Amino acid sequence: MRKDFSESLLELFSLVDNLIASEQLNSQQQDNLQNIKSLGENLGKYFDHAEREISSLKQRIKQLYQSNQYIDSRNENEVDTLLALVFARMRQSITIDELLETVVLEIHQLLHNDHVIAYQLSQQSLEESNLFIGYESVSDPARSLLEQRLPTIYTDPEWLERYQTSISQIVNDIDAPNVDPKLRESLSPLGVKSVIAVAIPSGKKLWGLLVLHQYDVVREWQSWEVELLEKLGTQLTISIHQLQLLVKSDSIRVERDQIIARLHYSQLHDSLTGLPNRDSFMSLLDLAFTKLQTNSNRNFAVLFIDCDRFQSINDNFGISIGDQLLQEISKRLNIYRKINVIIARVDSDEFAILVENFDSQESVINLANQILESIKQPFLINENQIFTSVSIGIVISDLEYIYANEILRDANIAMHHSRRLGRGKYALFSTDMNQGAKVRWQLENDLRYALERQEFHLVYQPIVSLHQHQLTGFETLLRWVHPLQGLISPQEFLAIVEETGDIIQIGYWVLETACNQLRQWQQDFPNIPQLTLGINVSTLQVVQSDFVERIQEIITEKQILPNLIKLEITESILMENIEVSSQKLEQLREIGVQVHIDDFGTGFSSFSYLKNLPIDVLKIDRSFTNKVATDIKSQRIIQSILRLANSLGMGIIVEGVETSEELEYFESLGGSSIEVQGYFISHPLDTDKATQWIQTTI
Repeated sequence: MRKDFSESLLELFSLVDNLIASEQLNSQQQDNLQNIKSLGENLGKYFDHAEREISSLKQRIKQLYQSNQYIDSRNENEVDTLLALVFARMRQSITIDELLETVVLEIHQLLHNDHVIAYQLSQQSLEESNLFIGYESVSDPARSLLEQRLPTIYTDPEWLERYQTSISQIVNDIDAPNVDPKLRESLSPLGVKSVIAVAIPSGKKLWGLLVLHQYDVVREWQSWEVELLEKLGTQLTISIHQLQLLVKSDSIRVERDQIIARLHYSQLHDSLTGLPNRDSFMSLLDLAFTKLQTNSNRNFAVLFIDCDRFQSINDNFGISIGDQLLQEISKRLNIYRKINVIIARVDSDEFAILVENFDSQESVINLANQILESIKQPFLINENQIFTSVSIGIVISDLEYIYANEILRDANIAMHHSRRLGRGKYALFSTDMNQGAKVRWQLENDLRYALERQEFHLVYQPIVSLHQHQLTGFETLLRWVHPLQGLISPQEFLAIVEETGDIIQIGYWVLETACNQLRQWQQDFPNIPQLTLGINVSTLQVVQSDFVERIQEIITEKQILPNLIKLEITESILMENIEVSSQKLEQLREIGVQVHIDDFGTGFSSFSYLKNLPIDVLKIDRSFTNKVATDIKSQRIIQSILRLANSLGMGIIVEGVETSEELEYFESLGGSSIEVQGYFISHPLDTDKATQWIQTTI
């Protein structure tokens, strides 16, 4: 943040100097620019001063910890993680009102106390005793103090004087003998039993206070809670000061608007390829459709482009190579961009082209043929020569369409039709092609018979211990080989079987098949350490009333030790069904089955559930793994997760390790309970190759 801040200031000074040098400005305008530059210089000084205050405060907190023999180190790890998440929320605020509203809400959600209040002290308000509460988050609406006068204790000069020597005032029991009578008299009528009031400093004075109330029952405030609040108070000071300075400078406000504009740009463009994204494309398609409605001569065409065998490329070369391939494909497509030709990436390996005011249908088909030939040429990526192709569906605009999105739908249908003709082809949509609903129905119908026809099979991705590099187990992955379309990505069919409910039957088939294979390996290799199997379970499976019973029944029937089965549940599933999931996890723990949280850190900001749920292992998502070599933020998040898992006695599996640099980074962190998997270790293997992998460990 300091680097970005400094660079922004230097850029600001450079712009001001350039403007001052201009001969077109009058003296008043030049004086205004000098004032803006002075404000920027003051902003830099204030920022440096705030950082020194933070450093001093950290030193004081560190000294307090060193003098207290009862400090629990695991709390410090948790505090750091929670603070990072709250600070990220705070940085999104662009006004002080929004900042304080965010803070009270985040504290309330993190600490689960009854009432959080934030307010600003001003000399005039104190003198007139006219301070009203403007920011709060409260569990019981009946306890709300919003727009009411602040309790008198919080404006009492003698009581406020205490903040000259302390950061916070902590009262575990308001009725205790040593409690200030003024505090008791002011808060007892409200039903307050416990309270923390934390300073929001402004230099040597108080800007305001953060106040937490606990009603009806006494609460023993924990040391980590106090530390969290004190650090938040200091961070609030910095954030408030920054926002105040932003308001003072027109130039900085302009820069803020530019940042917002860049964010808006990023919302409409794909981050990987830089092309317009689906939302942007649909807006342009809607506009073209509106033009057609008002003028029938404003014709247009849509080309829907899908990469052939892209999932196979990901499986064989790794996601990193797949991403680079998409970037190279987008570059070749971008060659055909013109003022009337818009190219966008609308999904993972899908692109769309909007051609307006074309000369003839033949010119659109000619464009499709040029694209097909261009993509067929080999790609050289990281010394790998990759051959691929695309399938293209074409739709010509027609006044019979009612909605613009119907055109993209039919282009997709035409693309699937072209694929049935052979990969690397195009097809022009016609009314005799299958409608979208029918195509979907056919896929659903094929899935219903896939189990019966033995079209599903399992592959196994090895998981190894980080330091010994010994095989500890496999993650079990489902694959569907369609009799006509070949290997279909799980991203395509899993969403359908989730919607139809077939995932329940398929999920139990996966468990049974995996247990059979594990039993076979145990018989074939009795002398190797016991292998484990990680098996993904879906939302629908978890919420079934007989979920745990079915798991236990299958494991018992297959004669597998329960602790060798590791059910992987995504963080989003866990949090969306927290009550049901909590109950199921407890039952799984009772029968000895381990629980892994998959894709950890990608969906939710609260880690409080980790302390209360029987979770054995956290799987760090590959979105963090593939950035560790270059991204400091990803490194810090991973280190925080590792410390948190270690303090809670949980294991760690790192997903998506694809390079030697990534593996070396995790090896440098240490930790005997860390395991890794990814393409650098091994691609997912069929049964025979997985068996060969086991043989190499003997």
